Amino acid sequence: MIRLYGVPSCQQIKKSIELFREINIPFEFINLRKDPLSAARIEALIVRFGMETVLNSKGLTYRKLGLSTELGHHELLQWLIREQSLIKRPLIERDGQFWIHKDGFNRERILLFIK
Repeated sequence: MIRLYGVPSCQQIKKSIELFREINIPFEFINLRKDPLSAARIEALIVRFGMETVLNSKGLTYRKLGLSTELGHHELLQWLIREQSLIKRPLIERDGQFWIHKDGFNRERILLFIK
């Protein structure tokens, strides 16, 4: 089963949903505002992919909060736990494995991951 994590208003999520429907891939959408990831899961994502990939430093939430990448790792982690719209999208899970890309939506890479 494919799980897609994000917020419904995100363009990256909308593109991902469109892709999954186009190729008839069943998926479950997890709204991070209603069903947030655990702190341990976020830490594991950072260990696997790096803070630069997980943290959406170009997004509206990041700008509205006035955050800076000069904040320490622990401070950024705490922000990611509290404000999960700071997590770069799309975040996709397949069979317990996660995929996230530093540039966001990437059709070819998503297709490689989910097949």
